[in-house]
Amino acid sequence: MAERSPELRELEEEAARLREELRREIRARADLLTVVSHELRTPVTVLAGYTRLLLSEEVGELNPRQRRYLEECRRSCERLNAFIANLLHFSQLQGGGVRVEPEDASVREAVEGACAFLRPLVEEHRSSLEIDVAEDAVRARFDPPRIEQVLCNLLENALKYTEPGSRIRVVARRVCEQGRPFVEVSVIDDGPGVPPEDRERIFEPYVRGGGQRGSGGLGLGLSICREIVRGHGGRIRVSDAAGGGACFSFTLPVDGERPRAAGAEAERE
Repeated sequence: MAERSPELRELEEEAARLREELRREIRARADLLTVVSHELRTPVTVLAGYTRLLLSEEVGELNPRQRRYLEECRRSCERLNAFIANLLHFSQLQGGGVRVEPEDASVREAVEGACAFLRPLVEEHRSSLEIDVAEDAVRARFDPPRIEQVLCNLLENALKYTEPGSRIRVVARRVCEQGRPFVEVSVIDDGPGVPPEDRERIFEPYVRGGGQRGSGGLGLGLSICREIVRGHGGRIRVSDAAGGGACFSFTLPVDGERPRAAGAEAERE
């Protein structure tokens, strides 16, 4: 054993060096994301502001074609703002984790708020959006802005990987895990679904799904969702939807005690 100790010490030193190198790389990437996000946010805010001003017709009347073009500009600004927000949130996660401030809140209001925010994209996609919140799942303990962000990311993901005219449902129901009550919120689509071998990997940063549509983006949305849900002590997973498609589900605790996070799981139902 004594003869091997120099080799072991060398391996330990190499492992320590690699860990430090990885930490430096993560910090550098987070810093770059923060800088890029802030540099993008100002011009996008200016563009969005002038677009809203023109649409208000305070500076002149618009004909139908002009209004249609400006509406497209407005929607593009909203999408870019959401993309920038994801970059900023991810840089925060890399810099030290996500901070959540849970409170007793309405699940229905969070779901309806996210759906209302994305309604223009749903209409543009010519899809239907249905909400089904069970009577015993109307309240839970969570940070409303953070969970609305999770819902928006999951709904945008559903729109990205389904064909126009698809049906998307948001369902909330009461569940019991390890003897404790949770509310499980699911975003269900009728798209191609997620292959079993990808169901854990897609929650990692910079990984995108392999559906037929929507190859854009950096692949941060689901990773951000996972960290936010874990911050609440819940878990997030993807499974097969009944009849085909994907079902992304996450849980929120009902009581005040924060359980140990279960992380991302990938299971077939």
